[in-house]
Amino acid sequence: MKKNFLAVLTLLLSLLLVACGGEKKEEANPAAYPDKPVNVIIAYKAGGGTDVGARILMAEAQKNFPQTFVIVNKPGADGEIGYTELATATPDGYTIGFINLPTFVSLPHERQTKYKIDDVEPIMNHVYDPGVLVVKADSQFKTLADFVDYAKAHPEELTISNNGTGASNHIGAAHFAKEAAIQVTHVPFGGSTDMISALRGDHVNATVAKISEVASLVKSGELRILASFTDKRLEGFEDVPTLTESGYPVIFGSARAIVAPKGTPKEIIDKLHDVFKAALESPDNIEKSKNANLPLKYMSPEELAQYIKDQEKYIIETVPTLGIH
Repeated sequence: MKKNFLAVLTLLLSLLLVACGGEKKEEANPAAYPDKPVNVIIAYKAGGGTDVGARILMAEAQKNFPQTFVIVNKPGADGEIGYTELATATPDGYTIGFINLPTFVSLPHERQTKYKIDDVEPIMNHVYDPGVLVVKADSQFKTLADFVDYAKAHPEELTISNNGTGASNHIGAAHFAKEAAIQVTHVPFGGSTDMISALRGDHVNATVAKISEVASLVKSGELRILASFTDKRLEGFEDVPTLTESGYPVIFGSARAIVAPKGTPKEIIDKLHDVFKAALESPDNIEKSKNANLPLKYMSPEELAQYIKDQEKYIIETVPTLGIH
């Protein structure tokens, strides 16, 4: 009886192995690409800077692409939810997405994430969005000096919202606080839309944002920029000092790049790159991006790969000194 049981069990295991071996994963076919819609994952809420820029670019790229680009917003966990879905998708060219740097690089160094930095293939950088320190227009802080002086006199009293613990704006705010030798309270939110709403609703004293996310509110008179995290003054905001000229050498911004899952065939990467680069450089995209206050910055796949390495070096060497937790 025991021998019969073992024989049956062996047969069942053999059949199972054959069945598993027979299920071949469908491989990407670069020659036929694309023959169905392409999902474009955005790891943040609709309406944020990444989402707005992605929709402008994809609408332009659509003009020279035979299939539909479908924007899929996957917000949550400071971007990790969307990044994980992007990085673990089938590498066939039908799932691509946008990553924000340094956030995409910083998260795996801060906690156990379900994706790794090298789980993606660079396609092209799209935008470099400089950071700014912003308050409401009716704030008591009229200048950066006002803000720093008050913070020194009232440690941890001032609150600065950001787009998530360990995310890009948090890193920028913490680096500024360290250079200025001030203690502030960092207040994380799930994305730029919520962190700016907190400032507009008087729930925090300030926010560190990207210029694209607040420019319209600054121009309308609702918000005021105290300083930019740039090496020279921002175009269109020449009256705003940089942190560097004020004595705090912090350069910070967010690169927004298009990537595909690791293993996506080079022929597909090249095809997508060419479509997106042409869209990036088109007059319509340049005009619409300018109107949305999105500073375009092209990087080739090779340049983007190096930029990601440089960001990781910054995360490894500098961020641990900032007290982010």
